[in-house]
Amino acid sequence: MATQFCAQCGSKLAPNADFCGDCGAQVKRSASRSKPRRTASRRAKRRQFPTKTIFILAGGVLLLLGGFLLLYNANSPAPTPGSVADYHDEEGIPYPDVPRISPAEAKTRYDAGTAIFVDVRSQGEYDTAHIANAVSLPLADLEARYQELPQNAEIITYCT
Repeated sequence: MATQFCAQCGSKLAPNADFCGDCGAQVKRSASRSKPRRTASRRAKRRQFPTKTIFILAGGVLLLLGGFLLLYNANSPAPTPGSVADYHDEEGIPYPDVPRISPAEAKTRYDAGTAIFVDVRSQGEYDTAHIANAVSLPLADLEARYQELPQNAEIITYCT
């Protein structure tokens, strides 16, 4: 058995003493001196520790994931509002699903006045040069403004 000391005056206590021989204070005994008793607050703190750790780790993982996403998106080009996806066939022809006519056929229709020509380039490119009487309707605005074109007319778009 370990040597005990008085909690009030610090004097050495006799083995199995109920009172301190120097100051007379009552000796408090516990059922087990090998393990300190756990109070409710210590138990609560012990239970909270893993929860806090999990939240901190989860927050760190989310921050790292957000950082990777920002880096990934910073390296990919941002689409312009209203832009149409640009794709090419195996021969390099853009928008292969769009019906095409030869320049000679377009000139025949222009001379006959049977088609409306729509320049889908930017306004700056249109201002530089365009087919006479062509309508400027940039590709980025096409979806929002196509209703401005006549419904029953043949429309020929060009971009070069």
